Amino acid sequence: MRRASPRVFANLFNSSNKEYRVLPSHKHHGQPTSTRNSLRRRCSLLLYQGALWQLIFLVILTTSLFFSAMSASSQLQHGTPPTSKTPPSSLLPLEALEALTPIPPKTTTAGARRLRIFMPADSPHPNLCKSILSAVALGYPLPTLLNWSGEFNRPEWHFSGSHIAKLESLLAVIEEMLSRADMDGGADDDDLAVLVDAYDIWFQLPPSVLIQRYHQLNSEANQRLRKLWEAAAPSSSSSSSSNFPIPPPKQSIIVTAAKDCQPDGESGSDPHYGHWPPSPMPPDLYGPETDTILPLLFDPARKYKKIRPRCINSGMIMGTMSSLRQVLRRCKRKIASVVLGGRQLWSDQALLGEVLGDQEIWREWVTQQLSPSWNGSASIYDLEVLSPEVRDIAAKALIGEQFEFGIGLDYNFTTIPATCSAEEDGYFVKMDDANAVLAESLKAGVPNPPRISSIPEDLLRLQDEEGEEQGPLSQISWGNVPLYTDFFFGVVPVGIHHNAYIDGLKPWRLKNWWNLMWFYPRLRDLVTAHLRPPSQDAGVAEPRPLLNMSSPGGEESLVYWPPEMQRSKKQVTVFEPAHGQRPARLVPIDWDGVCQKGSTPWYEALFGDGKGPLEA
Repeated sequence: MRRASPRVFANLFNSSNKEYRVLPSHKHHGQPTSTRNSLRRRCSLLLYQGALWQLIFLVILTTSLFFSAMSASSQLQHGTPPTSKTPPSSLLPLEALEALTPIPPKTTTAGARRLRIFMPADSPHPNLCKSILSAVALGYPLPTLLNWSGEFNRPEWHFSGSHIAKLESLLAVIEEMLSRADMDGGADDDDLAVLVDAYDIWFQLPPSVLIQRYHQLNSEANQRLRKLWEAAAPSSSSSSSSNFPIPPPKQSIIVTAAKDCQPDGESGSDPHYGHWPPSPMPPDLYGPETDTILPLLFDPARKYKKIRPRCINSGMIMGTMSSLRQVLRRCKRKIASVVLGGRQLWSDQALLGEVLGDQEIWREWVTQQLSPSWNGSASIYDLEVLSPEVRDIAAKALIGEQFEFGIGLDYNFTTIPATCSAEEDGYFVKMDDANAVLAESLKAGVPNPPRISSIPEDLLRLQDEEGEEQGPLSQISWGNVPLYTDFFFGVVPVGIHHNAYIDGLKPWRLKNWWNLMWFYPRLRDLVTAHLRPPSQDAGVAEPRPLLNMSSPGGEESLVYWPPEMQRSKKQVTVFEPAHGQRPARLVPIDWDGVCQKGSTPWYEALFGDGKGPLEA
């Protein structure tokens, strides 16, 4: 659906000036001369006072216009349309409603796509090495590091330098890859990008599972959005009421979810969590106390233990390159706006939360005011009956600002869920060991029977596919290896986000849980096999695809590959933004440069096999 220009709204809202009228003049007949002289003196005084006030008004007006012009210039520079006078209520005809429809990112339903992994990291550390090697052992593309040796002390960023740089650098590398064929082989709009925290996330399932779950989560979200739009439609059965011109959005970005809604308005950032939808998970997920904040005054994390996740955690952000570019450009405009306003910036999580909150408010306005009032040719909007935050978003949307970006949450905890506020909800267990599954479920607090009793279906498919492909994971029996499992959700997530900080759990688990990962006993062999270029594999002339799946239409296949540059050589790279005359570039970095910190050799700490450095 085409998007009309903001001029549509300008013409619509400025079509009448009837509220401005010239005051009528009055004549003074039959009054005494003394009264007229008195009136003249009073009028002269009033004229003098009026002239003085006019002068003051002109000074104020000139100053106001100057700062307004500066603000408008800044808004235009960052892609945000300047605000204008919007009537408090009016009719929106078809063309105006079509202009409210977001510009969807470019997408195709079949063909070849690539998967890229990005990690924000500024210095070497064994924990960074664990995150990278967990991905390499499972066959993920080698990551690109962002903000390496970065400087995060910009005064306008306050306490959030590295967090803001995390999003700005991701935008920079996406824009470079989409515009340059020589940057990692170039990128297409539909390529998938995954940004994960670099020092506390471990992968445990292969990339094909992550990609399939990404598509599944988007499909489930799209179904919920269709139902929301259908429920908002007018009750009239006439055909004219069923063609509301703003279609339900389609999700293309997934962010991991959190139980506790932080940061909140007190931090200087306000995602307006009150307007976010409830979790679609069962209302008794945690028993009769589900969604109850526990009275644990001195335990800021565990008091949210029984809350269904419905807020944001930015440990993983995953989406198509074009859709992420749209969102990150919106974040960049918000950063510029915040800096101009002098407001505190706290984190990338808060920034993304604000963008997602604005999106949910926009959806609320569309489904609660515009859609119900649609009569087949126009909708009614009324800003005066809206709450202040909805009114603000609606007014900006009416002059052309976009708020819908197709962002959603992993409510199911199937990707890389946070362990904060879920400290005891999961542990390692073999799916084929029913007694162990029952024991660990009861220990976590899940009543009998367990919510997971066998290997998940996508792992069964993976086992069949790996057997056919004869890849490095082909001999893995997924039911007989210990997998971290969330027993309340009944899922084996793709990875673990070690942000459980209560009682020092985070550093302890990062050190002591590494040897519990299923791949640890064979880590060196798996890493070496996945680092080997295809030309060195016996009988393999081309790299294996990460995933080959049927398109939604079932006609053509959707195939995911590693980045083009990793066909010949697999290395961790560092993204260096353009500097002076030098263009942006990807610089390879060796394993010592990524992993070594301290006196203990990194390979001894990570492999624990006494075989020395990694030879790959």
